[in-house]
Amino acid sequence: MIDTRRWGHMARRPSAESGTGRGLLVSAAASFTGYCALLALFRAKSFGLIPTHVLDRAPALQRLADAVTPDALLTAPARSGLGTVNAVLYALLVVGLVAAWLGCLWLVRRGRGPSLGWVVLGAVCFCLPLLWLPGVFSTDLGLYMFYGRMIAVHGENPILTAPIEIVGDPAVGWANWKHLPSAYGPVWLLFSGALSALAGDDLVTNILVYKSAAIMLHCLTIVAVWAVLRRTRPEVAAWGAMFYGWNPLVLFETVGHGHNDVMVALFLALALLAVARRTWLLAVVFLITGAMVKLYVLVLLPLLVLAWLLALPDARARGRAALSATAVAVASVLLLYAPLGGGVALLRNVRDNPAATEYQNSLWRLLVDKFVQSLAGAPPGLLTSRLDVVRNLLFLLAFVLVASWLWKRGSVAAFWGLVWVAYCVCAAWIWPWYLVPLIMLAAVAGAGIVPALSAALTLGGLLYWLAGPTRGDAAAVWIYEYRSVLLFGPAALLLLGYLVRDRAGRLLRRGGPAVGV
Repeated sequence: MIDTRRWGHMARRPSAESGTGRGLLVSAAASFTGYCALLALFRAKSFGLIPTHVLDRAPALQRLADAVTPDALLTAPARSGLGTVNAVLYALLVVGLVAAWLGCLWLVRRGRGPSLGWVVLGAVCFCLPLLWLPGVFSTDLGLYMFYGRMIAVHGENPILTAPIEIVGDPAVGWANWKHLPSAYGPVWLLFSGALSALAGDDLVTNILVYKSAAIMLHCLTIVAVWAVLRRTRPEVAAWGAMFYGWNPLVLFETVGHGHNDVMVALFLALALLAVARRTWLLAVVFLITGAMVKLYVLVLLPLLVLAWLLALPDARARGRAALSATAVAVASVLLLYAPLGGGVALLRNVRDNPAATEYQNSLWRLLVDKFVQSLAGAPPGLLTSRLDVVRNLLFLLAFVLVASWLWKRGSVAAFWGLVWVAYCVCAAWIWPWYLVPLIMLAAVAGAGIVPALSAALTLGGLLYWLAGPTRGDAAAVWIYEYRSVLLFGPAALLLLGYLVRDRAGRLLRRGGPAVGV
């Protein structure tokens, strides 16, 4: 944590303030340049990107990208010398972006940080090149757009109807997972319906509208993080807002790829703001609203209720609080689910979704592919069913440990963050955008192991895309096969370093006040 006396002393020194301001400006300019370079580089064929065609609407920007990108790099296939050069350039760019972000955070730790308006303005500037990315790795945005179109144009419920069932609409080609009814909740689907109604029939317009909405949600989350910290630890409000708002992985996955995890992060931040204000029932409502975007958010509800109970003086008050939390949670689910309905269809869709049934990108997938299957010689299906038991038990153990730590002392954001880390490690299906809510929680948690892990996972999440969207798009086969090591490797090395230096226990004890935010 920051020594507030030292911080206040430095804040009174004009030289420190001006030095911090100049350093932030240089680091921010370096970040903006890096995002622009990413835009130019992502026109290269070797990455196997899904084209967005947005640069067709910005010919001046396209000409500028042409001027700074050699044609030989743009046309090189993945498995070639120049394709490898593209991969190296991407790695250098993302390492540079992470370094610039960390530099900004270090400068704010040392001196007076910028105002909220400057933090938001910086985030918007970084978003602009990502808004115009000529290609993306993920196909999820196309699925979002068609689910929204099903509501806005066809009057269909995506929870009950799969895109492939919509006959005669050529836009069904936007969706990659055409056979899947929605596993996303009604809050996101209704928001998507409004965006699709605004965007109309044009693909590029839809992409720009959805990405612009991601920028708006991202900025609202920055404001919410700032508000939480201004109420609890005002001396680190700028640091926390920049930790989340200027985080390269967050920007890349929410604005660059348009993932709806930005909305999950917003509602979790609002729940933490309600906790800071001790309006616990409102915190429950916000958490349930986040779960109506992605259901896995519900795993955080027991910890929220536990934190509330610990803040109460006696068993009778705790009993009333538990009943109130249960009633409000159930009522919120029913109210938010009512506009689309569908009974238990959403639960069935989540259960049958590939994310719940397949192994992808995780360390568990690597374990099956490289070690367990070769040793046991058993069919992959049998191995994964056994590993499912192991994974779930490990997550349950981690959850119980976190709950026991919260019972003694801890902040809601820090322990939500630890549970999220455990979820990502234990999940069989994992993608870099799953880390977005974790980074927001780390921004509020402040000092400790959660922000450190989030910074390491930021680098890992960006390096993950060296593997490309498919095996054939990776510069080398081994990069694709060990993509989970790219994702989790920096965090594993960080933890190893802490263990070697015997600091892990001390960092865990550096949480906030008992039952705080």
